[in-house]
Amino acid sequence: MCSDEPDDRGRQRHPASIRPAADGLGEGFPEARAWHLLDDRLVTEADAAGGLTPALTRRMLALIDYAVRGGADAVLLSCSMYGPAAGLARRLHEVPVTGSDEAVFADVARRRPGTVLVLGSLDSAAADSARRLKEAADGVEVRAIAAPGAAPAAAARDWPDLTDALARAAAPHLDGVELVLLGQYSISPVHAELADRLGLPVLSPPLAAARALREALA
Repeated sequence: MCSDEPDDRGRQRHPASIRPAADGLGEGFPEARAWHLLDDRLVTEADAAGGLTPALTRRMLALIDYAVRGGADAVLLSCSMYGPAAGLARRLHEVPVTGSDEAVFADVARRRPGTVLVLGSLDSAAADSARRLKEAADGVEVRAIAAPGAAPAAAARDWPDLTDALARAAAPHLDGVELVLLGQYSISPVHAELADRLGLPVLSPPLAAARALREALA
């Protein structure tokens, strides 16, 4: 719920995360039936306000409540900005509720790699993901790199061009890197192809979230 396509400041504006979230479920939780709910003003209004406000948090909580009351067995938020709302929602509902990248950050923390390279389509998006990863995985060195050309390739769903853009950006920064993390849902569909190109594990946030929800509901 919410969106994932970044603007020129790295904020998420368009519903580009819906398809990658569905793809992640298809790969990591194929028996799940997806129900997509979108409030396409949640992010733009938070951006205009300079961040989350109590009113916007209540709106996201109301959307989560709507999903649960409608029969959802679990809820995945596909926008990193509203991650704090997931924690609040878990206090209110018995079903699993997860933020967009909580599962992938937990995976990194479990693996405890020495150095992680975070890739994004823009500097601000990569830096934001890297900052939150450092908070979640204490002691892990995190590098953040933007990939020129990744945003238009992802928007066009041109997966070969997206893989090329990410691989070109990552190549000069791989010394000592043990793990690559894709910092946005919109660039996650090429995680397997990028892993083959780089010869390193590449983590996909929507895939990690799907697997975590599957395990929680098992």
